[in-house]
Amino acid sequence: RFFFFFVARQKPVTKYFIMGLLSWVTGILSWIFNVFFDPIVSRCYSSTIVFNCAWEDPRLDHVALELDEERDSVLVITSAGCNVLSYALRGKHVYAIDKNPCQNALLDIKIAAIKEFSYDEFWQLFGTGRMEKFSTLHYPRLRAHLNSQSRQFWDAHAHYFDGKGMRPSFYFRGCAGWLSTMVRGYIRMIPGLHAAVHDLLQAQTIEEQQEIYYKRVEKKLWNPVLMWILGRGVTLALLNGVPEAQRKLLEEEGGHPSIGEFIKNNLEVVMAKLPIKDNYFYRVYLTGEYTKDCCPEYLTQEGFEKLKAGCVEKVSVHTVTIEEFLNTHEKKDITRFVLLDHMDWMSAAPEVLQKEWQAVIDHSPANTRFLWRSAGLYAEFVGDTKVKYEGKEQTVRDIVKMNTDLAARLHPLDRVHTYANFFIADLQSSAVAAH
Repeated sequence: RFFFFFVARQKPVTKYFIMGLLSWVTGILSWIFNVFFDPIVSRCYSSTIVFNCAWEDPRLDHVALELDEERDSVLVITSAGCNVLSYALRGKHVYAIDKNPCQNALLDIKIAAIKEFSYDEFWQLFGTGRMEKFSTLHYPRLRAHLNSQSRQFWDAHAHYFDGKGMRPSFYFRGCAGWLSTMVRGYIRMIPGLHAAVHDLLQAQTIEEQQEIYYKRVEKKLWNPVLMWILGRGVTLALLNGVPEAQRKLLEEEGGHPSIGEFIKNNLEVVMAKLPIKDNYFYRVYLTGEYTKDCCPEYLTQEGFEKLKAGCVEKVSVHTVTIEEFLNTHEKKDITRFVLLDHMDWMSAAPEVLQKEWQAVIDHSPANTRFLWRSAGLYAEFVGDTKVKYEGKEQTVRDIVKMNTDLAARLHPLDRVHTYANFFIADLQSSAVAAH
């Protein structure tokens, strides 16, 4: 708080000097981060939870996927497992794939808790993000359900749910939890902003949201210093692990003057133009817990009971890459692929992307549907990817039919609103494509 007030009170020459000094410091940090980015990410993505809740809106996915319980098996990147469990309520089988064993450990303990706990206990653990004496009293009940890899992780991290310390909720843990802690600290630092955000989360209508956001939140939240910080390329990398390739897609294809403006514009939609009363994505990061009328489907009593009654058995968890999994998967049973935004990370490594798409195409029956999100408005690098299909080399663009109308209707309704675009594509034969 002192820093913001200090800068605001300085003479123009002094302000320019401070901003110049900050630019120099962030430039050094950016250089250091770029040098060490790969080893940092490699370490992070193998030794800690990055996402403690899924950051893709399953409401859009369910409309786009049109899951049939008798027909459709889904392959999805695990993330935090929230959407994996949601798909299991509708599909035939869900293959949860993640190279990070910690993300799979999170899904594993959710599955264990569904099998072992009552709904009230389950809600306490994952609805509020805390459970008194969890690590000593309750965790042993779940440990027997875990595989050795997940057991090893939770033996060292079960205290995440104990509700103690400066980060008393599980949702303040992991990489995303650190970001949440920083955001909450910033909101508390600005006079009047914390109370305004609290009131915003309680709003029941768009009109209420707009009254609070435009009169009490907007100017305080988006002050010049914050916008300057968000405008630095290093910011997203340091705060949320966004790689250089994804940042470039956002800047080059997004049509936004800066990353800061992109974030500001999208959060304005979330806070003032879409209903926030059921936006559990932002609620959990701002408060550390869900409410029973604002939570993922697996946390509702109906969703929990269906999972416990047998739907949870539809889930299998695999700690490998998509390519590695498919190369050893003999059945050609996957009709839905939910690829999140991870292809953005491979936009600068087309040979890796090509191998993954080849494995996907080789294991896809006719009319398989693909969903992905991107920081790129067009994500042309995906369509340009070359694969062998039906005996000849073609591009992904040649062999899929893009459902742009449906994607265009759904994308503006995304409660997360952090992606530039949403893509829905169906595999088709060359004959159909030519016609």
